[in-house]
Amino acid sequence: MKRGAIMLMLAIGGGLIGCRKEKKDKQGDMGHGVVTTVEVYLVQGSDTVKGRYKDPDGVGGRPPSVDTLRPKVNTFYRYSLRVLNESGNPVQDLTQTIIEQQKNTHRFFLLPIPEDTMFLKVEGEDRDDYNRLVSSRGTWRQGTTIPPEGGIRIILRHYLDPSDKEGGLDRGTSDIDVKIPIRPRL
Repeated sequence: MKRGAIMLMLAIGGGLIGCRKEKKDKQGDMGHGVVTTVEVYLVQGSDTVKGRYKDPDGVGGRPPSVDTLRPKVNTFYRYSLRVLNESGNPVQDLTQTIIEQQKNTHRFFLLPIPEDTMFLKVEGEDRDDYNRLVSSRGTWRQGTTIPPEGGIRIILRHYLDPSDKEGGLDRGTSDIDVKIPIRPRL
């Protein structure tokens, strides 16, 4: 009987500790609102190129406003991303919350369209506390080809558990998944 009571107490204590940890992890990862806007900045010396996807009323409302990125052909840039919630007033800049406070449970994926390194090669550099990519900034090499429908797909993936980041796009949910057209200039 005494052994059963001890096992029950250990089970309840372990459950309470697990609940506290889970609650703490969820609270630490909740703090950013809906992502309505993604801005891409490309910098090479004095040449700065900006592209933006903005949909403040979300899916099903008015169509999004999308800027076309116009980087120079055959040029190496440093890229950085900015994410905003523009659904209310004031506008919320979510960038620092996501890439500093919640970096262990978020990752950006920048996927060239088409997937051709002669068109575009993007590599993330910033990392989380576990040395896994966050990819909010990095390198961008605009190639020599100019496809008629070129672009970049930007996905911000959110993971409930930091270890889920290892699963890449197969795990978690998307906070945003957008396409920005690219029309390189000569």
